[in-house]
Amino acid sequence: MKPGFFITGVALATAAAGLAADPKTRDRPGNIRAGRELAQAVCAECHVVVPRPGVQRQIGDAPDFADVAQMPSTTRMSLLAFLRSSHPTMPNPIVSDRNAKDVVAYILSLKRPEKP
Repeated sequence: MKPGFFITGVALATAAAGLAADPKTRDRPGNIRAGRELAQAVCAECHVVVPRPGVQRQIGDAPDFADVAQMPSTTRMSLLAFLRSSHPTMPNPIVSDRNAKDVVAYILSLKRPEKP
């Protein structure tokens, strides 16, 4: 288990409780702002969540969210599947559907347009 895992789990539970969604919004796309806030509270221990020039990765193999957004394989569906599957190199947070959609919406908002 990675150092700080328990802290990350507690941070996730706290952030998830604060950003719980209304059941009426369950099928809507995620909320970018809520996704950024959740990611900053939970993921920033290892990842660069908000792109800033000169900011280095927190942990060498934890990709910046902006880099994830640029991967050809990154889609709404692939990110939702990733958040729902176990990964040996990162904690396995339990996130609600709403929170997962919010984080996915935030990551996808970082995608830069392709150059012609």
